[in-house]
Amino acid sequence: MRIPKASIALVLTFGLWLGLVLGCSSLRKAAEEKRAEREGPPITISAEDLSKAYESSEADADKLYQGKILIITGTVGTTSTPDEGMGRPAIILVDARQKPIVNCFGFATDNKEAISKLKTGQKVTVKGKCMGKVLADIPVLEDSVLQ
Repeated sequence: MRIPKASIALVLTFGLWLGLVLGCSSLRKAAEEKRAEREGPPITISAEDLSKAYESSEADADKLYQGKILIITGTVGTTSTPDEGMGRPAIILVDARQKPIVNCFGFATDNKEAISKLKTGQKVTVKGKCMGKVLADIPVLEDSVLQ
């Protein structure tokens, strides 16, 4: 009894596809584990303490926080919820004098509604990756998520 060539080709194609899917999955998992190891556990800090650390010594603050995942609690100063395709939502955290102290950006567009409901002076907690001072006088968080 002979097996048709089409059946063999189908089995080989399925086997290669399955191997590719499983291989990519394990590579993605390994990359996530390395990222988590490199960044370490999230660091919880207030927006004011992060700002003070950067004002005191930007180099020392970068050693402690840059590239790390931070969970920051602070006061909402302003929010930005641009139209679709015009950028991603952002929040500026302020101190007691309403001076901007942390810029949180890169929120997913599905956070737009929640961000648009935030009020000036409201306390908020944001998780994101610290980029240090990037083109600004205040620390920046990217890939931010409301907590």
